[in-house]
Amino acid sequence: MHDGQSITVDGTVEGPPPATDTLGFRWSAVNNLFSATSEIAAEEWRARRAADEDNAERERRQFVWCLPVVPTKWTDAEIETHELACRVAEVPRGVVPTNSTSLTVAMDLGKYLNHWIVVAWSPGPFGHVVDYGRIEVASDDLGVEQATMVALRQFRAMVMEGWPVGVVGGETMKPQLTFVDAGYMTDVVYAFCRESGNRFLPSVGRGASQQHQQWYDRPTQTGSIVKYLGEGFHINWLPNANVHLAEVNADHWKTWVHQRLSTPTSRPGAITFFQASPTEHLSFAKHLTAEVKTEEFISGKGMVTKWDRKRKQNHWFDALYNACAAGHYCGVRLVDEVKPDVPKPAKQAAPQRLRPDGSPWIDQDRWRQTQKRVWGNRR
Repeated sequence: MHDGQSITVDGTVEGPPPATDTLGFRWSAVNNLFSATSEIAAEEWRARRAADEDNAERERRQFVWCLPVVPTKWTDAEIETHELACRVAEVPRGVVPTNSTSLTVAMDLGKYLNHWIVVAWSPGPFGHVVDYGRIEVASDDLGVEQATMVALRQFRAMVMEGWPVGVVGGETMKPQLTFVDAGYMTDVVYAFCRESGNRFLPSVGRGASQQHQQWYDRPTQTGSIVKYLGEGFHINWLPNANVHLAEVNADHWKTWVHQRLSTPTSRPGAITFFQASPTEHLSFAKHLTAEVKTEEFISGKGMVTKWDRKRKQNHWFDALYNACAAGHYCGVRLVDEVKPDVPKPAKQAAPQRLRPDGSPWIDQDRWRQTQKRVWGNRR
């Protein structure tokens, strides 16, 4: 027996198992001495030209080369929630940075809570979350429609007051544009935007996992319906509802937001939060990390980017990507386009026709005298 082991009365062995050396190896076509190299090469050639190349590739990897199958779905690295909660700037809550050029707001609607967010944009560009919060909707007391309209009007009063710039109590800045989620209580949102003016615009997110699998269909040109084409969104005119509607590619702008949240805070394109403890931002950060980006190959569509929900509470994430899309409409660009100065070609005088003797074909002085005599007599 091995050291530390003993045999009991019934014949079983007690004690630690014996220490054994194990050798792990993978047996593939390289180790097969019964197959010639030419046969392996011929099989590879046929697999490369098979009708179902993907299936043939999987077969070669699994049964010949002992390699894992390449997945058709990839998941991006997730943003760590606690690290995200630490992306704070030295600006108090509810205060717009002094160098901000525009302000956008967005709201995500719910039956009992509406989540809103305010984002300030400064040259670089830099995004800064000025404030965020929730408005209660008294659906059980007033009914869903009436309660939603009351909450929206309360939200409008807050937006129209604006937010102070630089210091608390300073000069206020009003948002240039506010996106209001119209995927829920659509008719109520349309009525609210009609009575609120051009600062408020209904929006709806389209994506692979949004709105009952409705894909975002980007138009190619403006016309009687499509009034504006932006990056990952466009604005339609709805004549029956008498309102403009922003259709946003949710997958594109969610990716855009996570890229901004992954950018170092000192680099252009970063988004920061107002000054607060990480604990205070923790709930907000959980909303922003409630979904994870995946890329999957779908027949007929190619590689499709999707956002799969990990947690139910993602409302501030939806509000933030809508506020960023509104920022693009207000002129926020990651890269400044420099148009080259093309000099205009100088006008060249028409060549003058000459007589065989070298004199001008038309005597300009004589022609002017003739015109003057003829037109002068008519006057």
